[in-house]
Amino acid sequence: MVRTIGWMLSCFVLVLCLTIPAMAETLTVWVGDGTVRLAEYQVVADLFEKQNPGLKVDLQLQSGSQAQIMDKLMLAIAAGAPPDVTWFEGSAVIEFAAQGLLTEVTNAVRGLKFTPADVVEMTYAGKMWAVPYHTAVRGLFKNVDIFEEVGLNPNIDPVSLDEMYEWNKKMVKQNPDGSYSRAGMVPWVGNWGAPAWIWTFGGELIETVGDVIRPTATNPKNIEAFRWIRTWAQFYGTSSPVTAGWTGLANGTVGMTPGSSSEVARILEAGTSFTTGRVPHPPGGRNGTWGGGTAVAVPAGVKNVDLALKLARFFGETEVQIQRFLSPAGVVLPANWDALMTVGRQLDQRLWGPLLDQFPEARPRTPLWIEYYVNQLNPAMNAVVNGSKTPEKALEDVQLVMQERFADIFGK
Repeated sequence: MVRTIGWMLSCFVLVLCLTIPAMAETLTVWVGDGTVRLAEYQVVADLFEKQNPGLKVDLQLQSGSQAQIMDKLMLAIAAGAPPDVTWFEGSAVIEFAAQGLLTEVTNAVRGLKFTPADVVEMTYAGKMWAVPYHTAVRGLFKNVDIFEEVGLNPNIDPVSLDEMYEWNKKMVKQNPDGSYSRAGMVPWVGNWGAPAWIWTFGGELIETVGDVIRPTATNPKNIEAFRWIRTWAQFYGTSSPVTAGWTGLANGTVGMTPGSSSEVARILEAGTSFTTGRVPHPPGGRNGTWGGGTAVAVPAGVKNVDLALKLARFFGETEVQIQRFLSPAGVVLPANWDALMTVGRQLDQRLWGPLLDQFPEARPRTPLWIEYYVNQLNPAMNAVVNGSKTPEKALEDVQLVMQERFADIFGK
């Protein structure tokens, strides 16, 4: 009797196990950059779940600025409770890797090709620490109507900074009171910034010796770039002659502006006719264009490293990046090189061709980018523009702050 009951119980348990589906493994993914990025990530998550039955992706939107989300992530890693996979500001990868806060992805992404600048941003000590997700490139945007009004061809780029300055003067319009109703360009405004002008003049922001990275804000070429910007500020006699940047190009208050590929859709939505091209550079300089985007990373200390790396790689795969870009949620360009070349051929070449051609030249952003560029270099440039600091003093002040920050992370 006891044996019979035991046999029946065993059969019941076996039947129960066969009829109850196995619990799905869930991977938690933090998402930054707001609801637009969340919608894109959902496309990728749906594709992953479809191809991997039994695996679920839990997308968790994180509020706050990029810097705030990165701080929150650092705290979560330190507390031993990170997400399995996370959205990641690409310029912060080296900073986090140097502190042992990320899981290496070198083997996970083997066989995938990414844009050159993004590979550099994700690489520290010869290893990759995040998977490039989206990217951008920068160039010169030109308002067709304004160019044609002043007798310039919007399909031709200025061959020198001097020629660009002459074009600027042709486009300027002033009101009876001396204020400006239109400018050619306001070089300190827009998604180009102090770093790009520094690179344009052949300057450098960092030097690398082994695994130690140091700032070089006071490089003589950097000072030369700031002096050039000062001449434009002196021409206008004000730091804000008109609304500039992509907004000014769209509403006709500037005839040209250096900008990012991420701004193309916004200008198109405004109904403005424009072309794109290259920003000129002086002798001894180079194209100042730079990349920049976000990545997908696996924090240090996750419980299931293999599954986390599997999902991280999936975000970077060619077909996945093509599908998410071409989906209704797609906004930003793929960082996967083969995906970028595929979708690039489907874009309007009059607008996109001159930008896509510059990807091989795009500079990677430096580590500590938000602090260096946003918090230090751009305010320093603005101080030169408004005359409160000389180029030398402005960059000396940046160097003092950033050499301490770089030493904190990478050593002296």
